[in-house]
Amino acid sequence: MISPEDLNKLILLLNDTEQLVSQFRGGWSDHFLSAEEFHKALKSSIERLKQGELEELNTLFLWFSPSYDWDDFTNGEGLERGNQIFAILYKNVKV
Repeated sequence: MISPEDLNKLILLLNDTEQLVSQFRGGWSDHFLSAEEFHKALKSSIERLKQGELEELNTLFLWFSPSYDWDDFTNGEGLERGNQIFAILYKNVKV
């Protein structure tokens, strides 16, 4: 179970992240055909997480795993932020 502190930190990071990814266009990844599609899915996932749907952590874990969706769309620009998010998810998601 994720601690309230980690959940709050994660949500803050994801809110900033959603703004960053909204600036990217095109591209593709393992799970999305474009940055726009990823942005839409991320925004929905963040909203579900805010509503208490903690199973979203598993989806986010996959998207922010090194060399997956987040890295595919943001290249080096989002590397540090992606690593911060992944560290929280890694600590709290049972894989």
